[in-house]
Amino acid sequence: MLFETTTVLLNEIEPYVKNAVIDITSESKDCRNRSCKFDHVNLDAKNHVGFEVFDHEIVVFYFTGHYHFEEDSSKSPKGTDDYIEQAKSFLKDLFEYKIRHIEYYKGKTLYSEKYYLCDNDNKEKKCIGNTWFGLSKFIHPLGKKSVHTTTWQFDKRKGTFTTRQPKTAAPNAIEVIDISDDCYIEIFNNHNVYTYNIMELHFDDDFGMHYWAPAINLLPTGMYDTKDKATSAATEALKSRSNLK
Repeated sequence: MLFETTTVLLNEIEPYVKNAVIDITSESKDCRNRSCKFDHVNLDAKNHVGFEVFDHEIVVFYFTGHYHFEEDSSKSPKGTDDYIEQAKSFLKDLFEYKIRHIEYYKGKTLYSEKYYLCDNDNKEKKCIGNTWFGLSKFIHPLGKKSVHTTTWQFDKRKGTFTTRQPKTAAPNAIEVIDISDDCYIEIFNNHNVYTYNIMELHFDDDFGMHYWAPAINLLPTGMYDTKDKATSAATEALKSRSNLK
């Protein structure tokens, strides 16, 4: 690594990227007719998420967007690290919040795209990217307008951004049983009475993301005197539904 700032940024996001495959290279390129060296850090190479550290600049890139943080030479020496703090905060937000990517098309031509940070209720919190692709909107004047939305979220367990919300068990569940990548069973105990809940992955067309919700087309859960009976009943309910398909 060429710059101490690279280590500072990595330390800031270390709690999020413990399971990520991080690739760091030191490179050089022509910058305004002069050669400049920089650190290139891939945090999620598949989805093009990471950052580049230059002598007085940090560029954070994500999916098809990027954001520049530059040192303000007009500030006093005491304030010259402000751009590093801003970059640290921006990186943390990428891993903490959901990222909504909205693409606007005219026919098959992409003419604009926006990025938003979203809270847990899927409400758009802050716009972090807005790109207009010149006059491409007018290339196909008769083309039908359409919008494509994709919502990403970082999965700490897998160390990558995904459109699948991570599994989040109910806090009062005494056991969670994975059936597949798309289904799991929660077991509950209330006053020595056992019940279950079956969670399944669904897709939301409006937000362009997969989310977890109670499984559909299943008989309501009963009450059981042992955990094993509740588990067996849940498994049988899934088998019965499969046989009806």
